[in-house]
Amino acid sequence: MSSTLPETDAPAPTVIDTEQNGMASFTGLNRRGIKTAVIVLAVLLVVELVARVLASGLPNPDWNFAQTDRKVAEMQALADAGQEVDLVLLGNSSVNGAFTNDGVAAATGADGVFNAGLDGSSMRQTEDWALNVVVPLLSPETVVIGLTSRDLNDASSSNADVFRDYLNSRGRARFLGEETAGQRIQRAMSEVSALVRISPFLRDPASLITQYNPDGPGTGEFVLPGEDYNPRPLDITRTRERALNDYSLGGIELESLTRLVDELEAQGITVVIMEMPYVAEDYLELHPNGASDYEAYRAVVAEFTAERNLPYIDLSAYPWTTNEFYDFLHVNSAGIAIINQLLADGLAGALEG
Repeated sequence: MSSTLPETDAPAPTVIDTEQNGMASFTGLNRRGIKTAVIVLAVLLVVELVARVLASGLPNPDWNFAQTDRKVAEMQALADAGQEVDLVLLGNSSVNGAFTNDGVAAATGADGVFNAGLDGSSMRQTEDWALNVVVPLLSPETVVIGLTSRDLNDASSSNADVFRDYLNSRGRARFLGEETAGQRIQRAMSEVSALVRISPFLRDPASLITQYNPDGPGTGEFVLPGEDYNPRPLDITRTRERALNDYSLGGIELESLTRLVDELEAQGITVVIMEMPYVAEDYLELHPNGASDYEAYRAVVAEFTAERNLPYIDLSAYPWTTNEFYDFLHVNSAGIAIINQLLADGLAGALEG
């Protein structure tokens, strides 16, 4: 016996237009992507505009600091003009900010003097700077190396950072004919993008205060941060935590000083070591172990100069007061007048001896 089921109207199968849906999804994603790209581009444009405003008041050094660019240009001009330089000074900011070329020349009777001190320079940087740049350009008869305890600290964070920036600068690479493709690209980009130009300042904003001060006396540009003794809190902190941190002697910095002196003497150049002055009551306590670290440093310098029979001028022996300093390592205008004459007197005695 058979039964017949009633016929029903079955729903038609749904046909999905995958191509149309895919296109819709793609269009949606594409629109979101375009919107995101527009937002990113707008942000970059705003950042670039802000960077251009900031860059208008900032240096654009090829080397690590603007002062390095200026000093290279000055030395190159002297070399191109065939002008002789009898005496060159090397060291960190305590040297750079203390000696005037004309003042030392007048006091010593030297035919030419050039202060090649660089802010923040360690002995590793001073070695490279002197042997690859300063001496080849100026061919001095005498080189005076000014020292402070921070110069020989192997563990100094700021020494390492400043040396790295100097060593990797496009100015040094181009001067030595070692500019890489990456550095050439960066140089080209910095010419069109203010953001690229000011990137070093963005990485280390404090450098605007601590490392980009006016260059040094005798340039017509130097303006002392102040005449009265008033160390800035930022300088105190950075000296304690980044320059004198984990104080350690006898390694890479002393090795650089040794190579520098040996090479200068091999070229027939007279080398004089000069101890820079300081404000004892404030500077010594910035060392991790206080005065004992500084005494260890002085012992290393004494042994170094004695072993090599080097002329040694101790500028710290003068009865300095805070009236001659604007911070614990840097003299003011009164100190500049004194220290230039002390150097001249010390050179006369050291070189005659």
